[in-house]
Amino acid sequence: MCILNIPISAHADTVLAVDDEPASRRAIARALAEDCQVLTAGGGAQGLAILAAQPVAMLIADQRMPDMPGTELLAASARQHPDVIRILLTGYTDVETLVDAINAGHVYYYLTKPWEPRELRLLVRRGLERHAAVVERRRLLDELGNTCNRLQREVEQKTRMLAVAAHELGTPLHVLSNALDLMSIAGDSPTAAEWLDTAQRSAAWLGRGLTHMAHAARLHTRKLSLHREALEVRTLLIRLQARCVSWLVHRQLTLRVEAPTALPTLIADAIWLERALANLLSNAIRFTPDGGLLTLSARTDGAALALSVADSGIGIPDSQLTEIFEPFSAASGDLDRHTSGLFEFGSRGLGLGLWITRAVIEQHGGRIVVDSQLGAGSTFTVTLPVAVTPAEATEESRQIETVSSGGNSAASHGPEGCAGAKYRRAPRRSS
Repeated sequence: MCILNIPISAHADTVLAVDDEPASRRAIARALAEDCQVLTAGGGAQGLAILAAQPVAMLIADQRMPDMPGTELLAASARQHPDVIRILLTGYTDVETLVDAINAGHVYYYLTKPWEPRELRLLVRRGLERHAAVVERRRLLDELGNTCNRLQREVEQKTRMLAVAAHELGTPLHVLSNALDLMSIAGDSPTAAEWLDTAQRSAAWLGRGLTHMAHAARLHTRKLSLHREALEVRTLLIRLQARCVSWLVHRQLTLRVEAPTALPTLIADAIWLERALANLLSNAIRFTPDGGLLTLSARTDGAALALSVADSGIGIPDSQLTEIFEPFSAASGDLDRHTSGLFEFGSRGLGLGLWITRAVIEQHGGRIVVDSQLGAGSTFTVTLPVAVTPAEATEESRQIETVSSGGNSAASHGPEGCAGAKYRRAPRRSS
């Protein structure tokens, strides 16, 4: 391969000239030097190798070459690189072959030898304009296809939204209505107190659903105002444990917290960040069978903090990983099998939690990724910029394990200040 070393425009197209005669290759390169970058090859095999190695807008090939006729080269390039504009250089004796090649769609135009430089330049310029139009057309078609796919997903999401919202809000409303009717019949009997409790839980259920919808609306319209302040990561971890400890005990799940002794300080909205991370813990509880293991971990990575929530649950299919952070996505489950609930195994909500989490994390300048294996669990990792790094970072990780306490509902405070659970410090791992 040869590239003519003449200054050209930074945005010039590339033309490949294939001819077995060195003098002909040099003549083509000189004629086109001011308009484009010119690559040259001495045969068809070399020309195909260049086409495979880098983008080329136009291919100019001589018809009579020892290793491969020009028409055969152009036909091969048409199959492998259909957008390339193809020009054949030929003599008058090759007319029949030329006509066949044109009819087959392999040749954009042809020049008979000897050709004039001015004629070649004009033909190449028109061909490059055609190539630009072909590339732009393909880009627009791809963009149109992507837009259609996005609109189709949005239509499907809205359909799911209506179905899920009707189920998630309709179920507690139905229970609440029945509870109020039964309370009016029971009067002051002990049964009335039970139905009152049911009504209150259903009202709280409705409230959670409406709160999620309100949060989603604010994030969608970018009307969320973050009140940033210094936030100790260890305090955040303690609060996250306290939010879910009763359900950990109820479901006999173990929550293991792993974090270094020295943790950095974040500048964040404590309320919104806690909500975002609590959504990850909520999902981990819902999709981990009773008796399973959850891990909440924190580690520093340079000027960033990585917070991870891992579970030993059912995992996520690969086909759903790309859309799991979208609202009302198919990853929220089959609508015909949708089960409502707070933290029961397999229960599902409105399908907004992960979308809210991603939006909050991104507004904090961070990002979230998921790694999952079907049947083996999932790990969600949030990376956030830190404000103050620990004075002395430690490589030794301290582990606090929450042990399910069966039916014991007495409130107690362990060394980390989390109510309703027992803690023990795990032995140090040997190096």
